[in-house]
Amino acid sequence: MDQFNQLLIQFPAALIYLYQEDCGICTVLYPKVCEMLDKDFPKMEMIILHAEQNRELAAQIRMLSVPGIILYFDGKEFFRSAGVVTVSELKSRIGRLYEMFF
Repeated sequence: MDQFNQLLIQFPAALIYLYQEDCGICTVLYPKVCEMLDKDFPKMEMIILHAEQNRELAAQIRMLSVPGIILYFDGKEFFRSAGVVTVSELKSRIGRLYEMFF
């Protein structure tokens, strides 16, 4: 948890992406989220967490389903999605906050 908190301090804008390799939605959504961040939100850092390898951390941040996405700005959580989320909804959520911070 300490390392996780240090990452949130290090990056003013972070998207946490929790996934499992055997999750079909996770593997389809992942490249779309990467492309969106690269194109529209270049100052946002994407932190990828493998659910099976980070079970304890996932429990501590209360993310118990995949795909899990959490948006942090200045170390504070602003949006959370557990399960299916559309890229357009995610882009809309990030866009408003991103404009305020940058």
